Amino acid sequence: MEKFRRELAAGELLFDKGDRGDCAYIIETGAIDICRGAEDGGGVVARLGRRDLFGEMALFGEHLRSAAARAAEPTRLTVVTHEYLNERLYSADPMLRHLLRTLADRCRNLLDGVAGRAAGDDDDLDQAHARIHAEQELILALERGELLLHLQPINRLDNLRVAGFEALVRWQHPQRGLVSPGLFIPLAEESVLINRIGLWIIDQSCAALARLNALRGDTALFMSINLSGRQFGDPEVLPTLERAIAAHGVAPAQIKLEITESLLLQSLDEALPLLEACRARGMRVSLDDFGTGYSSLSYLHRLPLDTLKLDRSFVAQLESNDSGRRIVASVIRMAHDLGLDIITEGLETKEQIAELLALGADYGQGYWFSRPVALDAALEIVRKSL
Repeated sequence: MEKFRRELAAGELLFDKGDRGDCAYIIETGAIDICRGAEDGGGVVARLGRRDLFGEMALFGEHLRSAAARAAEPTRLTVVTHEYLNERLYSADPMLRHLLRTLADRCRNLLDGVAGRAAGDDDDLDQAHARIHAEQELILALERGELLLHLQPINRLDNLRVAGFEALVRWQHPQRGLVSPGLFIPLAEESVLINRIGLWIIDQSCAALARLNALRGDTALFMSINLSGRQFGDPEVLPTLERAIAAHGVAPAQIKLEITESLLLQSLDEALPLLEACRARGMRVSLDDFGTGYSSLSYLHRLPLDTLKLDRSFVAQLESNDSGRRIVASVIRMAHDLGLDIITEGLETKEQIAELLALGADYGQGYWFSRPVALDAALEIVRKSL
């Protein structure tokens, strides 16, 4: 730890104006005087104390120190290295990076008595512009009705009839056509846009389910709706679910909320109150992408779950070797022992369906049944299965 500590005696100079900055400091004990320069007769412009951060501006763009720093009394410092700051800076949003660099440049210019444009970083500025433009396009897509609800069937494996659908969002861009969700969902999830999109999906999914119910004349189908991590803390999620269920006349038990295994375990404290409240109102909960995260059944009995959705990697194990088949069989058996039904993803062949049915899986989803389709096509799928 000594590498990241610095001890100064009273009056000791830490750095002078014009020195190249290679680290910043946090004061653990003592005090630091920020001076105009070591040779300026001690012209102190600020005295900093415990927990204050200083020296950080020189790290942006490897600038020179704009002032001197001297210990006002015996002082201990924590060293924040250039590498440490850059690692965190470059993992941050490009707009935030550009903002921090711009603020640092402007502060430096004020200290130096220089007017003009803050330099910032051109790469960060380009990325920030692109990010802002993409987010603004997505906001307009919501307002203009360019987002579309697509549905992918989930079928029973014993009779191959449609049992439900997973609600998926697509973007019909006026110039670029159908935009892959892999391009815009991550963007939305990094901002509050995912909350707005999530609420839209809830209402649209319940509206679609009502039309499917009317076609069948019953409420046997379920609708799986994905939740993102940001929605756990959104106070509008539960009221929106309640309003949509009531407004469209669907049964709460038809709504199955999907959350990925890794996301649930990363956000357990936030997720549990919402999921438990939804189950208390009759909705169901599905653990999605099981097998991509912790892949342990030991915690499942403690979670408010109804369904385990096996990731396509489990299906791939069926074709690899006998041990892979035994693993899948064990997972299905243990899930059933916990009272959970099983949905398997990524089904593309009759052989996979027959194998999973023999192992006891309840439902299947994949291109063998259907790709995600618009509501009219989903209605036709249900009509043919009547």
